[in-house]
Amino acid sequence: MARLLFLQNLQYEFLGPMYIAAAARRRGHSCRLVIGNTVEEFHPAIEAFRPDLIGFSIMTGSHRWALNIAREAKRRYDLPNIFGGPHPTFFPKFLNEDGVDMIMKGEGEEAICEVLDAIDANKQVSSIKNLGFKRNDVSRVNDLRNLPGDLDVYPFPDRDLYRALDGKLDRSIQNVLTSRGCPFHCSFCFEDAMRDMYKGKGKYVRLRQISKVIEECVELKAKTNPRMIYFADDLFGMDKKWLYEFVEIFRKEVGLRFICLVRADIVASDPQYARKLADGGCENVFFGVESGNEALRNKVLVKKTTNQEIYDAARLLHDAGIKFRTYNIMGLPGETLADALSTVQINIDIKTDFPWCSIFSPIPGVALTDQAIEQGYLSPDFNTSDINQSFFLDNSLKLENKQEIQNLQKFFQTAVQFPWSFPLIKLLIRLPPNVFFRLWFGFMYFVNYVRSEKKSLLLTLKFAMKNWRYVLAKQ
Repeated sequence: MARLLFLQNLQYEFLGPMYIAAAARRRGHSCRLVIGNTVEEFHPAIEAFRPDLIGFSIMTGSHRWALNIAREAKRRYDLPNIFGGPHPTFFPKFLNEDGVDMIMKGEGEEAICEVLDAIDANKQVSSIKNLGFKRNDVSRVNDLRNLPGDLDVYPFPDRDLYRALDGKLDRSIQNVLTSRGCPFHCSFCFEDAMRDMYKGKGKYVRLRQISKVIEECVELKAKTNPRMIYFADDLFGMDKKWLYEFVEIFRKEVGLRFICLVRADIVASDPQYARKLADGGCENVFFGVESGNEALRNKVLVKKTTNQEIYDAARLLHDAGIKFRTYNIMGLPGETLADALSTVQINIDIKTDFPWCSIFSPIPGVALTDQAIEQGYLSPDFNTSDINQSFFLDNSLKLENKQEIQNLQKFFQTAVQFPWSFPLIKLLIRLPPNVFFRLWFGFMYFVNYVRSEKKSLLLTLKFAMKNWRYVLAKQ
């Protein structure tokens, strides 16, 4: 049978490759994954495994590294490649890059099996849906197949794929998906673009059967002995009836603590919600505040969440004993320094346990990026080659007080967790951006990441030292 080798540069467990590997292995094919930064580091695995195909699961930003590795692997080993994940899904023109053989758009479990079947049988891949390929130097991207209505047709993710990370990464917290898709329409998110892409191809937002999620968690507990489960859905528990039934069964049959992502308006809408989560074993939740300016949050970001709902959600979570991390963005189209300062203030007011803040990083195809271009905050020529590798560094928009806003983002966590420092920070942000601000941000980010996601301090420190450039390096 065919052999697929994933190459990855980040020491992190991604569910995408695990789902792909599980589907391919159920079909009888072989999959491995190796982590490194150069072709020399991948050489031993390539020589030992002798793959028929090398694969990359990439986000926008990591596509540059993956493309360079693919080109070098092709030159040295004459190995065909395939790229999946968000970047080729939303930017299929990536297929036109020299050195790219195939791309996979959207959900790829079924398509990868057909690709590997074709390789094994020495047949053409030209009719496989979701696939983009080249023939005689001409690129072609096939139509998407229909979405499966039942997510449980897919096998459980193959956790063994990342076994090489044992001892290098804290694997005691395992990610689990209970759904795919999000019903909301935030302007800074790719969900709308994905929803439009799959229009007419089946139901976009899908929930798994409670019994199958419980079965996966029980199996996961027996095999890997995790300390905690991270439900990595775009929005966990969007169906309250499903959620309330699930957490009760989860508490009895799995009995682990868990972390999840929620929305402030959903938490605020039902006094039971936070208490049900807590009773089921929820330790931390994450939700988006985005901006302290309600008009900016709802008119520009289309978040549809009021300040009152954020205050009410915070109160209910605190009362239930659940700590929370908030997601915030600075450097938004039309944002003023006063707006950015209000984002700090609302997080101080609600006593955010684990504050988190990025700088808006425009990505082509997202509604907010289009809006920034239309309003003159961003060059009309902006494209994927202009995207920063990190959304914690610089802002690409033309904004007043841009320097102060970028500096404030570096001190966001400090100001929220130590409110007495806020007046001093308002003075510090007037200074030119510098490496000391970035170093301090890196330290505070590391501390909050470890605390909010319950990670091992030592193993996470090793990870941070290995990947420091993604936070501190200038582009």
